[in-house]
This record gives sequence, structure tokens and C-alpha cells, in this order.
Amino acid sequence: MNANVAEKSAKKKPAGVFLKNALKGTLVSMVFTVAAILLFALIIKETGLADSVIAPINQIIKIGGIMAASYFAIKGLAEKQWITGGLAGMMFILLSYLVFSLIEGMFGNIALLFSDMLMGMLVGMVFAIIIANFTKTGRRTSKTSKKRSLPFRRSK
Repeated sequence: MNANVAEKSAKKKPAGVFLKNALKGTLVSMVFTVAAILLFALIIKETGLADSVIAPINQIIKIGGIMAASYFAIKGLAEKQWITGGLAGMMFILLSYLVFSLIEGMFGNIALLFSDMLMGMLVGMVFAIIIANFTKTGRRTSKTSKKRSLPFRRSK
């Protein structure tokens, strides 16, 4: 009985592992995102782009940052990538809100922050699921699995 309990607890990863990976992914992603925003600000200054272009590009940069945070967070994880991706997305939004509020000198709309955190969680989760299913480390293949033929296909 005790061996069973020890075996089950050895298989479970503590929540701190997922949080640590999410924070790592968020911090790495913030570096790229700040660089992208600074580059975009330089482009706006030099070219004089219309104000109507700024909001969609900011959204694209934000979603790209969430996806990068999710990717770097789940890199190397073998299980529960979707949880880590969702955490990374939420943490990315929260950290970027804090950083850009400090730069601006005032905090923005809290209701908008919560809707952005929800978006960050959803985008992070979905992207983590996609990455986990299309990368080598995310796939779970069995060595004993045989190639199955479809029931409607005739064998030659």
C-alpha cells in the first residue's frame, strides 16, 4: 500500500514546476515583445503611420508575445502543457500590463486587464495544445502500437 502511494506521488509534479516554467516563458517572451514594440515605435516615428494602424499591430504583438511565452514555457515539459501555457499567457499579460503602466506613469483600465488576462489564458492554452501535439516531445507514441488499417480500405 505504501509503495503505491509513493509511486503515485513520484509521478505527480508539484504546481511549482508549472509556475516556474510559466514564469520562465513569460520573462523570455517579454524580452522579445519589448524589442518588437520598440522597433514598431521607431517605424511609426520614421514613417508617420496612421493612428488606425497602431491598435491592430499592438494586438498582433500582444498575441505573438502570448504565443512565445506559451512556447518557451512548455518547452521540455512532457505533461500538462495546456496548464503551463495558460499560466504563461496570463502571466505575460499581467507582467506586460505592469511594465507598460510603469513606463506610462499610470495604470490602465482594470476591466480591460481582466479581459486581456482571459485572452492570454485562452491563447496560451490553445497554442500549448497545438505545440504539444505537433512537436516530438509532446507526442505520446507507444512502441507496441502497430499500424492500423482503416476498416473501409481494402488490403492488396
